[in-house]
Amino acid sequence: MNINFDKQFEQLKSQAKASKPPKLLLHVCCAPCATACLLRLADAFEVTLYYANDNITDAEEWEKRLGEVRKLAQIVNDGAFEIRPLRPLKLVVQDLDAQRYFERAQGLEKEREGGARCAQCFALRLGDAAAYAEQNGFDYFGTTLTVSPYKNSQMLNEIGLSLQTPSLKWLPSDFKKQNGYNESIRLSQKYGLYRQHYCGCVYSKNSI
Repeated sequence: MNINFDKQFEQLKSQAKASKPPKLLLHVCCAPCATACLLRLADAFEVTLYYANDNITDAEEWEKRLGEVRKLAQIVNDGAFEIRPLRPLKLVVQDLDAQRYFERAQGLEKEREGGARCAQCFALRLGDAAAYAEQNGFDYFGTTLTVSPYKNSQMLNEIGLSLQTPSLKWLPSDFKKQNGYNESIRLSQKYGLYRQHYCGCVYSKNSI
């Protein structure tokens, strides 16, 4: 059964705005996807961006995308973004270890995009986010990945929900709703952010 995760998000956001801002660890796949997500998050949550992407198997590409995330965080914190955050954005970076991704993908190299290999990739990165959030006292963890029409939001939310603990909740989302993907394109152009044309791993790059 398909669940309306966007509706769940809006309900949770309303609760958040009526209380002390919850601490959210937001897994960020790239700056362009983060733009549209921040438009919907920054006025209700205390957001920390979490860049953990072992699937970006080319180190130069990983660094380039990280640089764009840093650029976006600076734009937001300088007050130049379309919405002001409740608190200055923070950024946490997990060092690249592509071998961890290759181990997860072993035997799944020829899987179609969006299939079993991607499920393992999502579980790896969201697992890292959940572990960091749990260890550092966050109320919620979530991801920008659901803004992409090429990512299975149902799958992402199911994985996130499976990683909840009594003290840490998953932030349900389907950020592609409410024109989210087109907003990410518009905002990327507005702020001059680099938009990549593949997810990150060598297998997705070879498929384009």
